Amino acid sequence: MSNHAPFQLSTTLVGHESDVKAVCCSGENYVVSSSRDKTARLWFRTGKNTFIENKIFLGHNNFVNSVKYLPPTSEHSSGLVISGSSDKTINVFDVENAQEPAYSLIGHSDNVCALDVTPSGFIVSGSWDKTAKIWKNWQESYTLEGHSQAVWAVLAIDDERILTGSADKSIIKWQNGKRVQTLSGHTDCVRALALLPNMSFVSCGNDSTLRIWTFSGQCIQELYGHTSFVYSLGVLPTGEIISSGEDRSVKIWKDGKCIQTIIHPATSVWCVAPMPNGDIVSGSSDGIVRIFSRDSERVAESQILKEYDEQVSKHAIPSNQVGDLKKDNLPGLEALQRQGNKEGQVIMIRAGDMVEAHQWSQADQSWHKIGEVVDAVDQKSKQLYKGREYDYVFDVDIGEGTPALKLPYNTNDDPYRAAREFISANGLSEVYMEQIVDFILKNAPGANLSSGSSQFADPFTGASRYTPGGVSSSSQTPSVSSNTFAAGLDPWTRPGPSPITEPSSVASRSAKIIPQKTYLKFHQANIQAILKKINQINVDLQQIESTNNTVLTSQEITTLETLAKFLQNPQANSGSNNDRQQEFIVIHKIITQWPFENRFPGIDLLRLQILYTPIPAQYVENDNNIIHLLINSASMNSWSKDQDTPTKDQETNMMLGLRALTNLFNVEEGKIIIKREASTIIDMISHTWKSTNKNLRIALVTVFLNFSVLYQTNANEDVILQLMATLVELLENENESEVVYRALVTLGTFIIQNQAAKEAAEVFDVKNVVKLVSTKMNEARINSIAINREFFTQDEFSRLI
Repeated sequence: MSNHAPFQLSTTLVGHESDVKAVCCSGENYVVSSSRDKTARLWFRTGKNTFIENKIFLGHNNFVNSVKYLPPTSEHSSGLVISGSSDKTINVFDVENAQEPAYSLIGHSDNVCALDVTPSGFIVSGSWDKTAKIWKNWQESYTLEGHSQAVWAVLAIDDERILTGSADKSIIKWQNGKRVQTLSGHTDCVRALALLPNMSFVSCGNDSTLRIWTFSGQCIQELYGHTSFVYSLGVLPTGEIISSGEDRSVKIWKDGKCIQTIIHPATSVWCVAPMPNGDIVSGSSDGIVRIFSRDSERVAESQILKEYDEQVSKHAIPSNQVGDLKKDNLPGLEALQRQGNKEGQVIMIRAGDMVEAHQWSQADQSWHKIGEVVDAVDQKSKQLYKGREYDYVFDVDIGEGTPALKLPYNTNDDPYRAAREFISANGLSEVYMEQIVDFILKNAPGANLSSGSSQFADPFTGASRYTPGGVSSSSQTPSVSSNTFAAGLDPWTRPGPSPITEPSSVASRSAKIIPQKTYLKFHQANIQAILKKINQINVDLQQIESTNNTVLTSQEITTLETLAKFLQNPQANSGSNNDRQQEFIVIHKIITQWPFENRFPGIDLLRLQILYTPIPAQYVENDNNIIHLLINSASMNSWSKDQDTPTKDQETNMMLGLRALTNLFNVEEGKIIIKREASTIIDMISHTWKSTNKNLRIALVTVFLNFSVLYQTNANEDVILQLMATLVELLENENESEVVYRALVTLGTFIIQNQAAKEAAEVFDVKNVVKLVSTKMNEARINSIAINREFFTQDEFSRLI
């Protein structure tokens, strides 16, 4: 095999039902992949260029976005597969048992999008929660905090030194858990990192570049060649760099130059990895894992290569990706007789009525057709914004009197990506994701969440134009995902599909942010991990004489397993009211009879059950209702207002209880009870803002926000004044961005809708509190809400803007 031979297709591994987000290898005979179909898969080599699907690892309830293989240990002789997911967990599977993880690592509060393993077998993870974590012996060892945005990339140099790359455009070097250096250079999100053999490393990002760095922090080379986001990196045994990205390609780099470009018949090549034998593995948005080889013995048969080239050549390229094309000015087929300038150069030619894209290959000194340009947009309708042309430039109103923000959009764009970029550019909260996407869908004719073979998956959110779970090129309207925990998600936590509606003829309508109009909810969960914890505690209780009368029976465990099946897919597994009632009885037993410190998984199950059945909201026993049950079981009344520091168990149970209370606003029976018990609720929970637990305070202020939505009509002014007093006190002391943001939205919603709240704002000196918190936080999204007419008089507002 020659290192100068070009890579060609060796084989395709077909089995995943959605985008392949990560790949890695174990030796030359095993490939591991993970996907948006919520699985990881192990593939085993059966011939020189044939693999079979050997294992399907189950356990996650959302996209599996990262995967690594851990070599065999004394306890796990076949090795371990580690997977990270949008469900916020890391599962560790023994290769011999794919049905259930040997360990579930819980600690991240958002999508786990990056994984690596140190030489000693420690796990390093990166997450959208802006942190990286080190896990030793299946327990969290320490957390790396320092990035201001999602941690997209992690790289273990050795057991002591770690590199992290982030959406904040920086790379941080850590040693023994401490930040030692911050590297700047990328002009957009850093997406991947890889070690090079000469004591250096390479990074890539959304700025379409690769950058090579010394360990001292000096950027010594920038590599240009990709034309869109670069998602993934690897290094071949030869020292050559491989990269993949949104431009449909895998590129091979040697001595700072791109020596080969491998175009895929897919929209995104999410991941790439080297094999020990020098082959390349890739995973893409069409759900296929592909292997490419230089070794003639492992290259696919000529007929398979021909079919692959045809797939690539017939791939539709939306015209918006290649700019304003005037067909009459394009060269004809004669252009293919001229030699290209460099590897990967793309030209457009006129071939009859079609416009074709061709790419130059240095290896065989010829042009290869890589697609056909379709759906050209009438350039006369374009609008100019910041030097670029768009089909639409919408005005988005974030508050009365506040200057409108500009939302540019092309009909070929993914609505979720456009919304995400708009939110990021203007420092807004993801609370507005669904509103903005819905606005685009209604007002941009041609905008769609599904566009057949030119599907695009948003690299920021995990959402896409198509419903996860299918890779068909059908143009039919997609159905909503059957998994409730992966579809229709809470905009505060993660965007999900919105129903497609008929486009409006009024394209200039504004999307308004304040007041908040919809109830928020907490519905993300790793249900299997909750059940596993309940089983573990149940076994422990059997060993303690004083608690063995509270142990769940085998029938009660079976009942919880039925509940888990229901929660995985409430629409498809509706069951009977009797089933739901029996499940609630078991939960009630856990949260009222188990020791206080063991109740948390039961409270968490109740949080989920509240959303999908009215049974919990209908609970009445000895004049107690669901509100009293939550307050007592979570012991919200056990932390007195005069108690300085609650215990960890108190904080955990109260946080989960507040999340359950938040969800109760989303069912009609719950809203009725909350209105009736509002004063009791506020008395019991308002002082918990003093907790040092960030997640508890976020849950608390989310309850308050839902109260502001509830009281849009038939307002209870006494409760509103109680809440406003607490919000002002909270804001004067709060340093956590998300808590501040939700509190400001809550205040603004109260004030805009209620005269008593307007008057109370003067008594509480809200305008000065808002000014102070805006100055203290100095964050764009907070400033955009703080500088809002609701908080100021006309004269004050005019001076501010």
